[in-house]
Amino acid sequence: MERTKQYIVQIASLTLILLAGIMLTAGGSGPPPESPVDKYQRSWEHRALGIQRTLDLRAPLSRAVFLSTHNSYNSSEYTTAASYWDPNHNHTIYDQLRLDVRQLELDIHWYFSMQGWPWNWGKKPLLCHGQNNHVGCSTYDRHLKEGIKEINNWIRRSENRNEVIMLYLEEHLDGHYSEALNVIKAYLGDLIYRPVGSCQGIPMNISKADILNSGKQILLITNGCSGNEWSRWVFSGIADRRGYPESNAENFRSYPDCGSARFSRDDYNNYMIRFYEDRTNLTAWFGGGSGKIYSGTMAQMMQCGVGLASMDKLTPTDGRLQAAVWSWHPGEPNNWGGNEDCAQQWGNGRWNDANCNNSYRFACRNGAGNWYVTNASGPWRLGDHYCSTETNGQYRFAVPVNGHENRLLHDLKRARGASSVWLGVSDQAREGAWTP
Repeated sequence: MERTKQYIVQIASLTLILLAGIMLTAGGSGPPPESPVDKYQRSWEHRALGIQRTLDLRAPLSRAVFLSTHNSYNSSEYTTAASYWDPNHNHTIYDQLRLDVRQLELDIHWYFSMQGWPWNWGKKPLLCHGQNNHVGCSTYDRHLKEGIKEINNWIRRSENRNEVIMLYLEEHLDGHYSEALNVIKAYLGDLIYRPVGSCQGIPMNISKADILNSGKQILLITNGCSGNEWSRWVFSGIADRRGYPESNAENFRSYPDCGSARFSRDDYNNYMIRFYEDRTNLTAWFGGGSGKIYSGTMAQMMQCGVGLASMDKLTPTDGRLQAAVWSWHPGEPNNWGGNEDCAQQWGNGRWNDANCNNSYRFACRNGAGNWYVTNASGPWRLGDHYCSTETNGQYRFAVPVNGHENRLLHDLKRARGASSVWLGVSDQAREGAWTP
């Protein structure tokens, strides 16, 4: 009897070993394959865009840039037999944030949902690509909570604690604001930078640094004012400009005009202007969608200082991400030789990191945003001295914070006969931490 028990134990052990071997063979012995979004995290574009976000950290929001996606929730990642048949995107909300998007658009509809059937179905706040009357919504569209959880999972990561994002909420809630707001507050409430009072537009003179210094990271914005608790959490458009200033990308005009049918170049200095595209089949079928944001369009929008370029079908290898880098030359900064810690603008307007002891002229800016290029040349550390001395203290050694400022400096530099100029930004204090 004892021998029989031993045989049984041995057979059982061999069976477990065989099963484990089969599972390892089927699943592979190594880590899962790297996704294209994972690879993007190591790209030059990702690094350069991250540095750019530090440049406008203390600039007024009217001069800051938030890369944006249009109808961010409408992705093929969520497509089912009953919903999201005509997606704007191929990546999740979470992965769009990993692709350096810092403004997301969520359309929220109060609509009948089959989620929770048969015990908990009924009307809920859904992420829906529908019209004002909810035509186009599906009872199987995702709950608002699912999109908000993705945002929460990304922004709570330690590496994102200094990031500021904006959520544009296009609401079709039929008065059911509290149901949607309770979802948002449950996950993100402690991170939301709230209006002062009710029905306030986002003040254009605050900066991302102001938001972070208050312990917050998220701005909620919508178009219009509901006059209830919703309006004490969600900004009602842009301050001093009624509603939310936006336009189809087909209306955008390139540099140096930079205007459109609705906006002037000066509007970009004073407000966050949004240009969006729509690449859904439905829009194309009905004759819309002619305004596309291509790589060349994105580069022009950066040169004009457009704060919100809102894209469809963004991918990790998308040329528009490279075009959104208005500063560094591809591959820079590279700290060649281990002693390149100061930034210069080359003759082509792109940036390079150079040895701080090299001798170049200096880029200077005054309080009105005008640029000046010094006559004197010298090492980087003398920038403030020469900028102040040559202008009687009216100008300071400075660095552009957006693509329009960079283009204006480039044009002035050429007019002044300068090939390269020092910029007021370096990573001398800590390698890779470029500080204006």
